[in-house]
Amino acid sequence: MTVYRYLPTKEALLDAIADSILSPLVTVDVTDADWQRQLRVFARHYRCLALEHPHAVILLCTRPHRTPLGLGTTMSLRSLESVLALLVNAGFTAPEALSTYRLLKSFLRGHLLSETQEMPENPDETGDRLSLALRRLPVDEFPMLSTLPPLITAYDGAHELECGLDVLFAGLVRTVVPAETVTPAESARKSGLSLE
Repeated sequence: MTVYRYLPTKEALLDAIADSILSPLVTVDVTDADWQRQLRVFARHYRCLALEHPHAVILLCTRPHRTPLGLGTTMSLRSLESVLALLVNAGFTAPEALSTYRLLKSFLRGHLLSETQEMPENPDETGDRLSLALRRLPVDEFPMLSTLPPLITAYDGAHELECGLDVLFAGLVRTVVPAETVTPAESARKSGLSLE
């Protein structure tokens, strides 16, 4: 109960924890024309911070939705602001930039939930033990799982992240063709949004 002398509610405590974990998160260089490189740096750093606190990943993945108006914590708002500016400077419209940010964060959240699920709670549960357990599955009931232990136990979260980003960016390049570089205000006017 002592903590509530400093924070008024449990919600405020959860916000503070999420912000503390994300406080070192790099902001993207909004002047870099290579938006894909900047988003990769952002995604990799977000993953590293989350994996330093694997038991808090669920908090990082759900917290922004529970803050007032679903706006997110201070750190999540700063990352949103910098990514939006990066993408708008690269020629995305404001709605395209927001949609791209949402896609990136959705992918990151799903990836981190999946990656932390792959981490054994007991360090003694090595790949060899998992392979043995998979080989003992009934082949008629689990034909794929029982024959693929090496692939299942050789999970590489960093590699999976890069593969996912490749797919995400390839899709964005095909479906969102950035126009010439415009200012955020010009982009907002073109899309009918107000930044004020």
